[in-house]
Amino acid sequence: MKTSIVNAAVKNSHVFPGPPPLSIVIPLYNEQDTLIPNLRKLLLFLQGEGLDAQIILGSNGSTDATVKIGRMVEAIRPGRISFFHINSRGAVGQVFQMAAALVSAPVLISMDMDLSVDLEFITRAWGLLRTSDLVVGSKKSGAQSRSAARLLGSKLFIFCARTLLRLPYDDYSIGAKAYKVASVQPLLRGMSQDTNYVLDLLCRAKRAGLRIEVLPIACADWRKSRFRLLREALTRFLYLFRLWIGKLKGSTK
Repeated sequence: MKTSIVNAAVKNSHVFPGPPPLSIVIPLYNEQDTLIPNLRKLLLFLQGEGLDAQIILGSNGSTDATVKIGRMVEAIRPGRISFFHINSRGAVGQVFQMAAALVSAPVLISMDMDLSVDLEFITRAWGLLRTSDLVVGSKKSGAQSRSAARLLGSKLFIFCARTLLRLPYDDYSIGAKAYKVASVQPLLRGMSQDTNYVLDLLCRAKRAGLRIEVLPIACADWRKSRFRLLREALTRFLYLFRLWIGKLKGSTK
């Protein structure tokens, strides 16, 4: 990947003076084919909305050219695009924690690199955070086009989370979540380091009495999963039951 090609993808995006009003964190795993075109799409959207943002790219275990491309992009837009790499694959919770430590804005929005969620989530969630602490982008409440296996697994997980943990939310995926940084930073210590961090953080936020808004979103996701679906489902359900058991023990003390 030549530097000139990378530069062409971001050269037309405008950088505003002063600190950005929001930060966007995107976890990466082997995204060499999507990183440049989708980053350009995101930058053009932000420019069209008249928004300035810090974009934080966090690679977890990437083995392709993602790391090389990420470092090139960061060099082109230092201060507005930040990149880091950790060796642990699937450690997206750690990526989120590291991003929360790097933010230069009061708002942190989490997106997936495939941009499967309507980008208007960014502006709508940002507006809701004026009166809320956390915004949950909900595919179930909105519109979604995904495989039957993903839909079934998601519905079962949501049902269990509602039943066992009494959580009134219906989306625990990594992307399309927005956070008021000052509100969630105190909750991050000891948080799950893998994909369970969203469930973990929502439990902590509810327990802390934070104001949480559910925002219906549109999602079209037919890309092959970067996780082994059966293994990922087992990991998530085991963590869910672990939180439930911890809740039961806490209620008996």
